[in-house]
Amino acid sequence: MNAATPVGDPLEAFLRSKSKGGEGSGNYRRNLERCVEDFLEWLEADAQSGTTFDELDERTFRRYARNLTARDLAPGTIRTYYAQVSAYVGWCVREGLLEANYAQRNVAKEPLPENDGRRSGDQQAWTDEHRLLITRHVDERAHDAADEKGFGAIREFRDRALVYVLCYSGVRGGEIFADPKDDRRNGLRWGDVSLDDQKMTVLAKKQDWSDRSLTKQAVNPMRRYKRLLDPASDEWPVFPTFHLPSLYETLRTGLRDEYSWSTDEIETVVDELTGQTDVFDALRERDLSPPSINTDGARRIMRRLCEEADLELEGKHDYLAPHGGRRGAGEVMVRQRGFTAAARLLDNSEEVVRKSYSHIEAKEMAEDAGEAFTEHDT
Repeated sequence: MNAATPVGDPLEAFLRSKSKGGEGSGNYRRNLERCVEDFLEWLEADAQSGTTFDELDERTFRRYARNLTARDLAPGTIRTYYAQVSAYVGWCVREGLLEANYAQRNVAKEPLPENDGRRSGDQQAWTDEHRLLITRHVDERAHDAADEKGFGAIREFRDRALVYVLCYSGVRGGEIFADPKDDRRNGLRWGDVSLDDQKMTVLAKKQDWSDRSLTKQAVNPMRRYKRLLDPASDEWPVFPTFHLPSLYETLRTGLRDEYSWSTDEIETVVDELTGQTDVFDALRERDLSPPSINTDGARRIMRRLCEEADLELEGKHDYLAPHGGRRGAGEVMVRQRGFTAAARLLDNSEEVVRKSYSHIEAKEMAEDAGEAFTEHDT
């Protein structure tokens, strides 16, 4: 390739270099592709711009930044689009297709909106009170269901285990729930969980498999729940959906594809089933795995549980969103064990954790400095 290469030509190679899970996998890859293709479409339509690398300069990206700000987009979205395009251009520089990353020049970035100033600590983090209220609610709900339904209380114990894992593990929701847009993320499986070793193996955000901790607070709810669920194999999801049409469809598909049953034979069996418990029994009997809940389903579960518990929050999320459990776990670890231990639990770099929880350090520094001045002045 040379400087006259069309700007879009290396896009597939760039996406492959960023997709550690293989062709087409990962939300990160799709977001990159969407943002860069938006830039390429704008480049084609902009009368003042060329479409080859030798026609790019600071003014090209200044015009693109101005175009983004003129759209009906949130400031954070505008900065994300521009950052993804800049990442692509920077990669092209390293491949020798462009002399410099003109997108990073100050004159190019000037039209972009200022950072909204969100400080660490502004995002939702489950507090001690939140943990107490939500765990007390799911405990009572599960125990009441056990008294009433016995082994039919799977749903209530699933929700209880889900809450405890979100409260105490620091795991990302996307690492344990299914993502319809990413076939590698099909939900945490029982084969990836060792309750005796207190760990679970998840596909991490950076697209590699990582062992994550299950604290003692989460292990007991998980163990009790597993006995009720009675998964037929290690391939069963830890948090299966209870959406009845999805369960029926899974059973129908399995009987057709795995056992070569006719439609009449399948419907005869299905017609005899009266609810989730019956479908789970049928899936176990034939060694078929139900689908996992996805990230949207997990949010709906948390919203429902918070409504039942009369737990009201203010802000963008008026319920305990799954990511808030991770942030709350990080808060506890930073305060009790420091940034290094928190980074290990959260599977992040210490630098990222320090930035995310700098409000804790700032408060502690203020208290320490205050004591220093008190000691000095007395």
